[in-house]
Amino acid sequence: MVVGATVAYASYNFGHSIGSNIAYNKGYNFGLSKGYDEGYVNGNLSGYQKGYEIGYVRGVTDGAGRGYNIRDPTYQEALNFIASDHTEQHQYSSTYTCFDFTADFKMNAFRAGYKCGFVYIEFTGSAHAIVAFNTTNHGLIFIEPQSDDIVTLTIGQHYWDRTKYIPSYDDTIVRFVVIW
Repeated sequence: MVVGATVAYASYNFGHSIGSNIAYNKGYNFGLSKGYDEGYVNGNLSGYQKGYEIGYVRGVTDGAGRGYNIRDPTYQEALNFIASDHTEQHQYSSTYTCFDFTADFKMNAFRAGYKCGFVYIEFTGSAHAIVAFNTTNHGLIFIEPQSDDIVTLTIGQHYWDRTKYIPSYDDTIVRFVVIW
């Protein structure tokens, strides 16, 4: 009877141990796998969403100029802006040239909320820079930021109005480019 009890106990112990180990390992591995998979998927989704939100806000802020909304002005808005801007009051010199007038005017227009083009004009032996607005109701207008004059650009024609200024160089327009 002792032998039978010992065999029964050993069988029980062996069976219990194997069954427990199998159940434990299966349950542990299943739980680990399921928990890892769910955590990975949920973490990826929430991390992706959070990263997208942060990246979108940062991208809009950096890419759109920190919240500025620029637009093309109407013709009257362009005229009002030209009258209110004081870039033309600077003095032309070797350290403040047409490019500086143009850059300052363009930056002031941007700060006022208007899209303004940088216009590069090429003459036979030199070049010049002015600005442009693409008005919503009058089309493209060119402005000389040194004088606030609205000018016309025609290839093959002189740039400067001969009643106001006669340059010491050939100011015949060879080509021009508007950079927005």
